[in-house]
Amino acid sequence: YRATDPAPAADAAAASDIAWLQQALIGLRRIRGEMNLAPSREVPLLLQGGDDSDRARSQRFADAFRVLAKVAELNWLAAGEEAPPAAVALVGELKLLIPLAGLIDVEAELKRLDKEIGKVEQDLARAQGKLSNPKFVDGAPAAVVAQEQQRVAEFGAKAAELRAQRNRLAQG
Repeated sequence: YRATDPAPAADAAAASDIAWLQQALIGLRRIRGEMNLAPSREVPLLLQGGDDSDRARSQRFADAFRVLAKVAELNWLAAGEEAPPAAVALVGELKLLIPLAGLIDVEAELKRLDKEIGKVEQDLARAQGKLSNPKFVDGAPAAVVAQEQQRVAEFGAKAAELRAQRNRLAQG
């Protein structure tokens, strides 16, 4: 006898559906993190684009969105309908939009982002300063220099991400 049976097609479809739900939830949680929205706060969710399978999955998983992502209401935008200013996550061709109106104080969030950008840029300048010092580069163990190079890369990426987030918010 066989130790394992090949997975039936229904299992493959279910696995695909669950992977889709996971990607959607990860996208929504990323938006919450970027926008500093409390995980307990209910938010509206707009869906745009996608295909028929995305529509079917969104209906099938509507309760999961309500419970796992604290979605207060889930609505589809009509084809060609312009989306309000919103934070966006993508799952394939489907756009998940959380409208910003009423969720955040834009001015306060811009100030918070400016402060965080300043802090990250200070850390970046400090790390770059160490690496531009020949005594540090020549005298420090290779592992320490590599660690500082890694910090420069991380701080640079973080600063770019924060600036992009600030620009999206300022334009929205």
